[in-house]
Amino acid sequence: MKKFLSAAVSAAMAVTSVLPFAGTASAADDTKNIVVLGDSIASGYGLSKSEHNYGELLGDYYGTETANYAVSGAETGDLIGKLEKPSEDIAASIKNADCVVVSIGGNDMIHYASSYLLNICANINVLKSGYTSKDVPEDPTLGDVINLVDIDALKAYALDNPIPMTNTVQMLRAHIVEKDNGERDCLIQKKVMPNIEKIYSDIKSLNPEAQVVYQTLYDPLQFDAVYYNKAYTGTTKTVMNMLKSVSAAIVESYNTQLSEAQLGDTLIADIYADFTSLDENGGKYSWYFTKMQEDRAEMDFHPTQAGHVAIAAKVIETIGTRKGAGKLISDTFNSLPAKESYPAAALATYNKVTADASSTLGDPNNDGKVDAKDASFILVEYSKLSTGEKSELTAAEKEAADVNGDKFIDAKDASAVLGYYAYISTGGTKTIAEYLGL
Repeated sequence: MKKFLSAAVSAAMAVTSVLPFAGTASAADDTKNIVVLGDSIASGYGLSKSEHNYGELLGDYYGTETANYAVSGAETGDLIGKLEKPSEDIAASIKNADCVVVSIGGNDMIHYASSYLLNICANINVLKSGYTSKDVPEDPTLGDVINLVDIDALKAYALDNPIPMTNTVQMLRAHIVEKDNGERDCLIQKKVMPNIEKIYSDIKSLNPEAQVVYQTLYDPLQFDAVYYNKAYTGTTKTVMNMLKSVSAAIVESYNTQLSEAQLGDTLIADIYADFTSLDENGGKYSWYFTKMQEDRAEMDFHPTQAGHVAIAAKVIETIGTRKGAGKLISDTFNSLPAKESYPAAALATYNKVTADASSTLGDPNNDGKVDAKDASFILVEYSKLSTGEKSELTAAEKEAADVNGDKFIDAKDASAVLGYYAYISTGGTKTIAEYLGL
């Protein structure tokens, strides 16, 4: 039996080099050259070396390498500078790209808000001992706010001055989100969106045919209710409630104005919708995709591995799914330590793109073609099963390998695949199910 199986596998593999190539993939399944541009979210900041950023997941899914030029801390103006005077690598990658995915804009608002808050804290003398307004960086981050502000002093000030504190926070919100107000900075309208439009035009000037995909922002200040009520109490909770309100308003304004911007044929991947994942009780889940609840001192809002899977799935859904896609996204999802708690909206998107990519009948190796490689794949599995080894195939792969539908994976299935491959290689147009009369 073992000699027969070995010979059969060898014969099936030999057929690959004899018969002409014939595929069953549609034009929609064509490989896409992908470029990722943007900030720390796109760069994969915070991931370990063994984890995968969403650019890598996209590349594997579409069967191509992803050129990722994202830089942590980048603002919209930084990306414009990169595109107006591109390096040879960036210019060549964009000119060859089918799709350019952009994550940008968040740092413009983070740096603005951090600068605003630090200068206010300096003015009301609640910086840590030894620090003054001269120590406030030119483009501060939330990390600078955490490192420079004396939280106890700020809480005491807020307790003694609740109205001025509330007014300060609401003024920050107004400067960022309001439109057409000469008394406000109107940051999103007057700076961020013009830059977003300029980035789009710069990409198109390098490659008019490239499909540009912009991502919406997610709201990092969404917490699990039980955690939030336990972690934040008294004045701390009052201050955080104000910040949560401002964060929600900023994200909503950015996403709304992004949808209204002059961006031609740009596609919008609504990351906010999947990260929020509203449940029947109104719960919001961006905390699941970040480390905001892992360390209150750090409050890292960057996507974890679960977050990168969710972003990749949403971008794939936006661009279009592909039969015979790579399996890195599903392998990565299956390795998540708490995938049983994966939020509903993001899970629906993930299930859709992986189901759309799953193996079709006669294509258990999931490469989008039914050919002699699939026959070899089936015979190798048959060999394992015949010698008592445990199958390691997924349910989709087993279903695709059981070509004749008799609930067994054996040489009959491999023979059926080879027969069909010979048929389409000589001009046949039927599906494998039609060819076999199933």
